[in-house]
Amino acid sequence: MKSLLKIQSVVLLGGSLFAWYTVYTDFKRFYDVEGTLFRVQDCIIPNPVTTPCFYGAFAFLIAFIWSLYIINWQSEKRSWHQSRLVWLLIASTLFAWGNFGFTLYKFWLSKGAPTIGCSGVLSTSPWVTPCFTGAVIFLIALIVGIVLKKKLQNTQPVSV
Repeated sequence: MKSLLKIQSVVLLGGSLFAWYTVYTDFKRFYDVEGTLFRVQDCIIPNPVTTPCFYGAFAFLIAFIWSLYIINWQSEKRSWHQSRLVWLLIASTLFAWGNFGFTLYKFWLSKGAPTIGCSGVLSTSPWVTPCFTGAVIFLIALIVGIVLKKKLQNTQPVSV
């Protein structure tokens, strides 16, 4: 059981590192172009605070920290928190795939021409955008989380 809990944390750590690296490079690019971090309107590229990656990075970080606590909690508390973490992962996965779906729609409308992706970078394919990568990592984390939730529920003693 502990190894599956650790796998969940490793997946969420990977997602956090990927998302925060993306946010960092987005902020760096934005500052290099705009000369400030505080402009939100009339920008050449979108301020990273207005992009889905910024909010996805927070979701990854919260889920990762929560998963570390779950490893150390007692089994009855662990099961309750794992099922709540799964709800966060469901919401995060829907958010990520929804944003990727919007990116895919923009690519479809452009008829194959390069399009501004979710992090404000010109992309030639929706499959190489951070939205797609983040959505896949969230989906993997959700699958691991659901499997873990089921295993934790099966190990709980039934009270009569």
